[in-house]
Amino acid sequence: MKITGPFPDKRKKRRGQPNCWYLRYSIPRTNGDGTAVLKSDGKPVLQRYRPYYKSKAKAEADKPRIIAQHSTAGAGTFLFDRQAAGEYESALKIAGGVPISELARFWRLHHPETPGENCAALLERYIHESKKLLGILTKEGAEEKTTRHLSDLQSRVGAFLEAGFGSRFPETVIQRQVLDYLLGLENFEPRTVRNHKNSLSIFFGWIRDQQLISSSPLTGIKKRMLPQELPKEIGFLSLTETERYLRALERYAPEMVAHEVVQLISGVRADDEMADFRAEFVLPQTKEIKIPAAIAKTGKREVINTLEKSFWSWWAAYGPRNGLLRPSNCDPRWYRVRVLTSIHDQAQADKLALLPIKTLLKLPAAKKALKQWPWNGRRRTFCTFHIAMHQSADRTALILRHRGSAETLHNSYRGTGVTEEEGRAYFNILPVPVAKPILPQIEPKGIIRIQIERKLWSAGKSAQNETQRI
Repeated sequence: MKITGPFPDKRKKRRGQPNCWYLRYSIPRTNGDGTAVLKSDGKPVLQRYRPYYKSKAKAEADKPRIIAQHSTAGAGTFLFDRQAAGEYESALKIAGGVPISELARFWRLHHPETPGENCAALLERYIHESKKLLGILTKEGAEEKTTRHLSDLQSRVGAFLEAGFGSRFPETVIQRQVLDYLLGLENFEPRTVRNHKNSLSIFFGWIRDQQLISSSPLTGIKKRMLPQELPKEIGFLSLTETERYLRALERYAPEMVAHEVVQLISGVRADDEMADFRAEFVLPQTKEIKIPAAIAKTGKREVINTLEKSFWSWWAAYGPRNGLLRPSNCDPRWYRVRVLTSIHDQAQADKLALLPIKTLLKLPAAKKALKQWPWNGRRRTFCTFHIAMHQSADRTALILRHRGSAETLHNSYRGTGVTEEEGRAYFNILPVPVAKPILPQIEPKGIIRIQIERKLWSAGKSAQNETQRI
């Protein structure tokens, strides 16, 4: 409702009448039951009003009263019939005191006139753009490789979207809902919950950078609001376990020795750098390992030139001249060696080594052995024994390529309880190549199995015919 004025009535003033100032406004005409009188086109019939006042000041002062009176009565363009009035009253009861304008704003937020991308579509776009920026997509859009960072983020954010947020628009997700989700992650370690929170922060931060939301719903979720993380002892392979593991590699999977030694005796990062690590990066002539910026975690070219003598002995025995160090089907091969390492009976381990990899990994003992392997075990093992031997965290940090202080090394990589003598013994483990490694027997399947069976049957029938002739 719009009120105009005050205006002077010059005719009344000339006549000497006291009330010569007036306002003008219009409101819908109502029936006896309070509903609006409507035209044939459904619009309300307006009734004009012109109240008079003794002075301009009194007219101006009466405007708030008129607005309040007709707002309460439903004037303007809102309540025009009994049905609308009933809906309004019902909405007020449901809202519990929340203004109707806020309800309308909330509804429009969740039901935009021109819907954009929901969270599920945005995650798909984020992953695609990230792969493109990282150079892990071909020009045709096919995926050449992936990274641990992206796969972890996709898994964690994907779990969040599956919890009911995938179809939501990002601007409708609020901090309280995200925090409730994180606190509701059951059977997760506190550190894992924090990792989920970090992944969501990255995702919604990207959405904010696209100017799709004004702020991230993760803003304000502090570490103290999440489950408390209790410090854990850093796990690593003992001296005995390391030697058993290296001997198992030589005996059961010599094609993996170079891949593992680069991590166990030189400290190269497993997840970030080994997927694309090539034999050409190892330079025996200059006793260096050069990691190109393209695969280095830091994004800068790295050089390791203080390697122990034992590394070069292992490299001379098992290092290839060129090509990727990581063999095909690497993870199952690695799991197989870890399982065989856990079996102390050599004869039994040799017998199990003949099983197909899938068959071996299904054994109950295999699952137990895989769980006992320490997280990031190879790099932590290298760090622990290198510090023990040299008694210098700074020297080890240089090889691990940690910037700044050695605090990260002590907090995340160095195990305790290893003596200087054990450190020297670790780096004195030398290769003992096996003449005939024990490899898994491949169980023939499909057409190959049928062809073998036919050959055996034909050979048996020929032998039977020859016997009958004799």
